[in-house]
Amino acid sequence: MIEVRVSVAIAASAERVWSMGGFDFLPRWLNMVISSELSDGGRVRRLVTSNGATIVERLLEFSQTEHRYSYAHLDSPDPVSGYVGVMSVRDEEGGAVATWSSSFSPIGISPTEAIARYETVYREGLAALKQLIEQG
Repeated sequence: MIEVRVSVAIAASAERVWSMGGFDFLPRWLNMVISSELSDGGRVRRLVTSNGATIVERLLEFSQTEHRYSYAHLDSPDPVSGYVGVMSVRDEEGGAVATWSSSFSPIGISPTEAIARYETVYREGLAALKQLIEQG
């Protein structure tokens, strides 16, 4: 298993950042996701990406007080297995820090390539979240 972690400082409270980070909220700030549909009582999300791919993920853990949730891929075109992701936000002096991390095993691609793919998505997504909150 390999791990990827990207964090960004945001000039807002953790509570404010967290209000944009619900399990069903990716289309609000992640440009590559155009829709998210919940099922199974809100525990499963079906994401449709801008290139038409579908990703199905299950919510594993959700903590409103800790501003953290984890999820796992159920079905994805990504060349990885055992994917578990975590979104979290914590207060930091002068604002908050949002972190997106995951662990997984690459399939058919090198660990370096897999890490680069996910780091790019996480970095771009968190930058968009930061911009939305700080300028919105």
